[in-house]
Amino acid sequence: MSMNLAYRLRNRPRGGQLVWALTRWFIVISTAGALLAGCDREAPTASPSPSPVQPSASGTASTPPNASGAPTALDAYRGMWKAYVEAIRIPDPAYPDLPRYAQGDALRVFVNGLTSVQRDGLVGQGDVKINPSVTAVNPNASPGPTTEITDCVDTSQSHLVKKDGSPYQDTPGGRRSAKATATRLSDGTWKVTSFALLAVGTC
Repeated sequence: MSMNLAYRLRNRPRGGQLVWALTRWFIVISTAGALLAGCDREAPTASPSPSPVQPSASGTASTPPNASGAPTALDAYRGMWKAYVEAIRIPDPAYPDLPRYAQGDALRVFVNGLTSVQRDGLVGQGDVKINPSVTAVNPNASPGPTTEITDCVDTSQSHLVKKDGSPYQDTPGGRRSAKATATRLSDGTWKVTSFALLAVGTC
């Protein structure tokens, strides 16, 4: 399935929770033939194959230290989330593990979100539960084979607070559909190259 999605920015949408940092600047608009949609602040086709479950973004992806990517597409996706949850607790848009697992449009989503959180004096707390699965693969994609990933992300235990301790009212999270594409690099490792997160209640 084509993941040729159109991207645009939207200034300061409503809502919150921890993943809101991803979406303050970023919206994915579905194009003809695409399955989805995008992010708001609040935040190749083949037969589907079963995949392991990662209960939490804080779980460990099986990527060796200093590797250029992850050994599998799902490891790249899990590592991306783990790095983001760690980065927003600082917050740090230059967190070194993010580019280990994501590049291109996907990396820009996370970096832009973290930049806006840092600028506004906020910090993330809590965790994000993920449950990704592979829905399609395209071994003939260019510049490298791709894997399509779907997820139902639970952000109900994540929220933003003011770093200086002053009051900040965040919007509750919940279960949100997510879509991602991971691409195999020339060295055989994988990185997430596109990412879209839908509104609370979409899964």
